[in-house]
Amino acid sequence: MQGWARAMVVAAGVGAALAAGCTQPAGSSGTSEAMLPASPTTLADHGMAVQWQTEVPLAPGTHLTDVWVRGGYVVCHGSDHRVYAVDARTGVRLWSQDMAEPHETLWPPALYENDLWFATTTRLVGLRAADGRNIVQNALTPPEDLPRLPEAAAAGEAKPGEEAALGQATDVQRHVQAEIARIEQQQADLDALVATRKKSIALEFAPSGPPVTDGAHVFLPDAKGWLQAVSIRAGVIGWGRWLDDTITAGPVIDGTRVFFAGHNGIVYASAQNVRRILWQYQTEGPIIADLRITATGIVLVGSLDYSLYAFDGASGVLEWDQLPNRRYNAGEPIRKPPYTFGEQVFLFTPKAGLTVLDTVTGRPQWQLADGENLVTADADTVYVLSRSRRLLAVDRKNGSVRFDVPLRGGTLAGINETGTGLLYLATADGRLLAIAQATAEDKAKEEAEKAGKAP
Repeated sequence: MQGWARAMVVAAGVGAALAAGCTQPAGSSGTSEAMLPASPTTLADHGMAVQWQTEVPLAPGTHLTDVWVRGGYVVCHGSDHRVYAVDARTGVRLWSQDMAEPHETLWPPALYENDLWFATTTRLVGLRAADGRNIVQNALTPPEDLPRLPEAAAAGEAKPGEEAALGQATDVQRHVQAEIARIEQQQADLDALVATRKKSIALEFAPSGPPVTDGAHVFLPDAKGWLQAVSIRAGVIGWGRWLDDTITAGPVIDGTRVFFAGHNGIVYASAQNVRRILWQYQTEGPIIADLRITATGIVLVGSLDYSLYAFDGASGVLEWDQLPNRRYNAGEPIRKPPYTFGEQVFLFTPKAGLTVLDTVTGRPQWQLADGENLVTADADTVYVLSRSRRLLAVDRKNGSVRFDVPLRGGTLAGINETGTGLLYLATADGRLLAIAQATAEDKAKEEAEKAGKAP
């Protein structure tokens, strides 16, 4: 059983030293194609190029369960709750750490600038994304130290001339020494508490959804009906908002507000620094899908009432005034979060598959029945997983499938919403591949390699 102390230790070989000799450059044949998530040769035939490949060192008997893309980092999550951080641009392995006990849940991390915050069933842990260094100690204000006795008294020493007096008052001396021992033990216990708090923040509730952070609070849904704003900065006061029903949908933030919703179907906008509701809206069904926000500040909320709502984040006014009731009717409950790239919203539902909407008007542009989930998008293509777990490249203008590539069984895809156009695929046994549309430079390298291999 993993101990929490071990969970805070960075694995040997942190940083570039760990990655040296482990990350394969684009086009490398260091790993058999049959062992990779997808065939680089097949991808090249469709105009795609491998940017890098690497392998994370899983413990025996474990496997990858998730791949999370957060800014410039790819975070892989193992079945033993160990996480592995990889530079998203270069594929360099940065660090790995154990994050939770086997019986706990580990939620996808929240990113603020260069900091990652992980929520488990019992704790909140902050790590610097670049090197895995624990940052909780910089965020907390430790309790005030108990008064310390003078060193001479703590050591039981007497000042010159006091020996005789102490000899005549042995009962008093024993009492004083006992009091010294009691205070020293209190101090030791307090020091241990502070040391523990420096590594993690104990949670008095079990999170029920993924967190988001503004650098001062980490906002977490609580199944008991609260949005919890946990303070992670010295001098900042935490707060909570009760929704009168379960909340499992992940919240979102903009520069000053946090947006959240629960099974009561109400969407809330609150100030981030205090418990103050700015606006709220009652939908007609429970909300279980994570919320999303566009680059222009439109908050997207999917509901089990079949509707996708688009709110102006500042005012709470519904956008999409050209649609009936100012919302898109999907014809079925919405259980997955919507995604947005540019002026398009990508919505996945069980029956319709992928539906693409215009962000400005909310009108549907096209549908793809075989679409199961998002991988990423670039300027002209959206990449999705099909229902049969194949990689589809789909034209963003008309929904035509440009190509589809078979994936190795059990392949995981990291959903990349950063706009870089990079696809991150991983096998359950830890082989990670980054792919993108081939550039002119990629094609030149490929031609040079072919020419060099020619007889």
